[in-house]
Amino acid sequence: MERSEGTARSFTLRSLEMSGPYPLSDQAIDEALTRTSPGNYALGYLDGDAFEVFYVGRSDRDVKQRLHEWVGRPSRSETHASAAKAPWGAQRRGRFPVDAPALARVANVETSYTLFSYSYARSSEEAYAKEWRNYDAFGGRHGLDNEVPPRAAAG
Repeated sequence: MERSEGTARSFTLRSLEMSGPYPLSDQAIDEALTRTSPGNYALGYLDGDAFEVFYVGRSDRDVKQRLHEWVGRPSRSETHASAAKAPWGAQRRGRFPVDAPALARVANVETSYTLFSYSYARSSEEAYAKEWRNYDAFGGRHGLDNEVPPRAAAG
């Protein structure tokens, strides 16, 4: 893969020691996460054989329950919708020269995240610190769907 951004995202995911990726479904979550614990997660799509991360988060009490809340929810930004989920169709207007590329338009039918990765944390403070590292590593507000930077737990 020549795309350095995708390679960097994949490498960063491994370097942050997260398990996955797994399909973002209730069944896969229940099979992968076996305990109640604070933790971190990343949501995204498969691009070829690379997991592209577009949202990072945490749970201060139960990362498994938090992931269940994401099943079927749409991504927060159409910018980061899965290319695999986008039906491409050429919109031809008039005649094109033989060697001209056809113009295409994308319209997302399905914008839900399809994969997740996770890690457990020993405490909510550890989960918060790791969420910041994940947020920065994957591009912060410019590279992620996260609407706001990580916030400390109330109390």
